[in-house]
Amino acid sequence: MDAALAGLSGRLLIQCRPAQSEELLGICAAHDTGLVLTGRSAPDAVKSLREKGFDGPLLCDAERYAGKRRVLAGAGTHPAWCRKQRELGLLPLTDSGYLAARDWTGLRGILLAAARKPAAVATLPLAPWWFDHGSIAAALAREVNRHGVPVAVVLEHRTDPFGVQKLLRAFLRFLADCAVPVLVLRCDISAAGLLCHGAHAAAVGTRSSLRHLYPASGGRPGGPSVFVPRLLSYHRIETCAKIFGRTPEIEQLWTCPCPVCEDRTPVGLDRSSAVRHDLDRQLALRDELFRRPLTAEQRRSSWHETCSHASFVHRQVAEAVRGWTEPANLRAWCRVTEDPLPRNIPGQSTTGAARASGGGRRRVSDRGARRSDA
Repeated sequence: MDAALAGLSGRLLIQCRPAQSEELLGICAAHDTGLVLTGRSAPDAVKSLREKGFDGPLLCDAERYAGKRRVLAGAGTHPAWCRKQRELGLLPLTDSGYLAARDWTGLRGILLAAARKPAAVATLPLAPWWFDHGSIAAALAREVNRHGVPVAVVLEHRTDPFGVQKLLRAFLRFLADCAVPVLVLRCDISAAGLLCHGAHAAAVGTRSSLRHLYPASGGRPGGPSVFVPRLLSYHRIETCAKIFGRTPEIEQLWTCPCPVCEDRTPVGLDRSSAVRHDLDRQLALRDELFRRPLTAEQRRSSWHETCSHASFVHRQVAEAVRGWTEPANLRAWCRVTEDPLPRNIPGQSTTGAARASGGGRRRVSDRGARRSDA
């Protein structure tokens, strides 16, 4: 395996615009991670970052597949784009166009182009159809394996593809079937779960438009929000203030130890501070999940436990806030995946997360929900 690709193993990267990159270097250093610079000017930003002494991983995503004027996969890729990345000492990502439903010809063209370039990664911006059924995902994995090149997947959806149970189930099958490294770009909190389920690396975006690939016809981009670690979900500032105020019995769950919040609740943050809080807490979660050597089963079990605890806290909030619902992506993770190492913890209720997860899974309690944020 190429050394640059091997160096990405298990990493949660930050996906951002080049103009935002310099202000994120401190977070990268604190969590030993790197950046996915997004847009055609990405290579120019690489030079500036290297001159400033940043030696962490950098990837360049051309993003030709996004927006109302997106390019389709049939338009091909540009060898010069990969060549420019190699000249900068980077692992090159192809500047692929969007792969619409059933575009097997476009898929093979991208994979073949990547296979002809030394140590290149094939960027696959995929319509939801590719994971509409397990058999399609399996066929996609076979095609990827046949060409033998690592891939960087971007999955389109109007809201969150990993909040749709059939898409998540098929995507996990794809990860299991792929014999090559799979990177997943433009994610939110599901990035950590995908790492635990075998993704080689994943990237979380600094804003909603970089955490998702919306259809050309438009999607549902969220407004400014902050990540709440105990809930494993993003919420608007005013929503956070409401739930924190109405749940005094679990107020200890809401304080945040990140360098931005300093043991206060994440309320009253401006946009820049909110981004730094979000990234620090998600990277801290990844660090906790990967801080010691674990088997594949143990890592999947740790992620399932993390989701179960968050689900339990959501139910506590629902008792105090009328109309509160668990986020679709958390519900999908709990229902689609099983804990491969289930065990009962003495003295805990048989209801709660086990029931929400479909039974036979680890039980959670308020004590468990009060684990450290990291």
